Amino acid sequence: MSLRGAMDRLLHHQLRAVLSACAAIAVALTVPGLVRGFSAPDRPGALALYPGGLLALLLVWMLLKATGVKWFSHVRDFEQAVSVGHPDGTLPADRFLRDRPFSPRLFSLYLALALPLAFWEPWSLGVLPWSALDRVGEAALVVHWERRNGLLLWRGSVEGRPWELSVSPRPPTRTATGAPPA
Repeated sequence: MSLRGAMDRLLHHQLRAVLSACAAIAVALTVPGLVRGFSAPDRPGALALYPGGLLALLLVWMLLKATGVKWFSHVRDFEQAVSVGHPDGTLPADRFLRDRPFSPRLFSLYLALALPLAFWEPWSLGVLPWSALDRVGEAALVVHWERRNGLLLWRGSVEGRPWELSVSPRPPTRTATGAPPA
């Protein structure tokens, strides 16, 4: 097991996945619309219930993930993460979100799922926003956990096993001039 030089913050990974999912949904809705034409749903009243139900289920799902329940909890994974800190106190090199805001792999994966659904039945794509909203919820959970514990969550510290999580101390806060806070 060797440590990689560049790791990915779990928060940045989640936000990249949200952007990739939204882009795939946009492409998957546009392509069949251009090929077959855009049309309105037959029963718009039934479609109005979908977003409310989706948000209610997602809220329950996120609350389960935030607990310590064995099969649902991500918090348990966060707490079992191994510490990665260099002896000199420096933090791992990060692939920042601003440097790479989009994940081509995740986009391809979402598009491979979304395009056949869109050609089969465009309204069946309503399943995919669940994934994007779930990732937003996971990002919020990561931010909450990081702030509460004063640590940063990383993924990809062990080569070949990017799902394993690591933690490192949060870097000291700096002011706009670069000086440490008083």
